[in-house]
Amino acid sequence: MSGKLQGKVCVVTGAARGIGRAVVQLYGAEGARVHAIDRLADELDVVVAGIRAAGGTADAHVLDLRSAQEIATTFAAIEAREGRIDVLVNNAGVIFFKPIEAVSAEDWDWMHDINLRGTFLCCRAVAPGMKARKAGSIMNVSSNAGIRGGVDESTYCATKFGIEGLSRALALEFAPYNVAVNSVTPGHPVHTSMSEITYGEAQRKIWKDPVEIAPAFVHLALQDASGIHDQYVRAWDLAEKLRAEGWSA
Repeated sequence: MSGKLQGKVCVVTGAARGIGRAVVQLYGAEGARVHAIDRLADELDVVVAGIRAAGGTADAHVLDLRSAQEIATTFAAIEAREGRIDVLVNNAGVIFFKPIEAVSAEDWDWMHDINLRGTFLCCRAVAPGMKARKAGSIMNVSSNAGIRGGVDESTYCATKFGIEGLSRALALEFAPYNVAVNSVTPGHPVHTSMSEITYGEAQRKIWKDPVEIAPAFVHLALQDASGIHDQYVRAWDLAEKLRAEGWSA
């Protein structure tokens, strides 16, 4: 590794599996001080232990993204300990497929609380520090479902379209403070616990390991408002571009 993120304080949600796990592992390898967030305590501990065993710096934070208090307390503790948060990746998400008449109000609230409200709460938590320091990068993980609809995905699409609206608005709000805000879609089928229940046979034949899109998250972590900013970024395309330019990992 070349230490691209040496010393940067990076917070990633949904870090126990899939894309989040790949991102925190590469962040740790690139020298970041990683704070990994998830509700899956045992799996999160394994990921953090692996980062440390490889020589990286990482801490696990088990919390429920539906809890405004838990988020506020956790982020305040990270800032108090580290002095700042440089990078936030809002990756955690859940999904189900139901026709709208089968979606209960509780179903709707559950998914929105995790996918959209949790993202809002995490962005709100880092906003004062990033604005004060006039530095930082925020990545909100989106989806194709954030730009087009899908059958039996009314609830999920609503959360991801919300992520897009939130990201575009925050990009304008944070630009005067030199903070980059982008939404990120995988850009290619990737093999995660979520995609195991959402992908059909054709997508399974071509899916990639999430580690192959993780370089895009490193590059985006290095951005400010003068670089890649206010974009819907296809992680696969950006990672391929980086590899063509000589990315090594």
